[in-house]
Amino acid sequence: MFVTAVKTAVVEALVSGFGQLATSPINNGLDLVPNSVTIEYPLQEVEWPAVYVQFRSSTVQWQGLQPDQYVTYASGITISGHNYPAYTSSRVGYFEGNIDLQIIAMHSEERDRLYDSVTNLILMGQGSAASNAFYSSIQANDLVGLTLLPTSYTPTGDVVVPGTPFSPEEFTYQASMRIRCVGDFYENKYNYQVPEIQYLVASGTVAPEILTYPTL
Repeated sequence: MFVTAVKTAVVEALVSGFGQLATSPINNGLDLVPNSVTIEYPLQEVEWPAVYVQFRSSTVQWQGLQPDQYVTYASGITISGHNYPAYTSSRVGYFEGNIDLQIIAMHSEERDRLYDSVTNLILMGQGSAASNAFYSSIQANDLVGLTLLPTSYTPTGDVVVPGTPFSPEEFTYQASMRIRCVGDFYENKYNYQVPEIQYLVASGTVAPEILTYPTL
């Protein structure tokens, strides 16, 4: 439903922001663009340094008191040889969660410069062409309605680990950050159609019941 959509939206936004950062760097001495932004842990050396995108939801619920939306189904629905107008039903959900970005590199300076580049994308806002491209991509995404907290992120630590997927003799330099987010997602109900009620027919009669009370 929405987990893959959130990850995909963030990956596309990071790629857009880094693409702008590569052509219009904020600081030529510090900014660095990764070789890959991915939702899968990078296994090939050519993919490093990389940004590994993860998402963890904390709240998932209906959006509002009536989460269903109905859209006219173009061809209608046929019942007993007759075609009637129909609607498709979709449900709107709401979620809160955290986007975790893991910076993975083979050198500490490379990790730190890439960490600073991600910071530029998140915090600089409209004043930065790269940050503007990052947020514009999220707003234009048609997979999910996603809003990030643009004023801060939470560093979740750094580590140096011996070994990489492609070489046991190398060291992996990693650092992570967490961004809070909220959003809406839309899911159709398996594409089933709901026929429109054309009219109601009442048949039969109801006789009123007369109540009698004893006299005192």
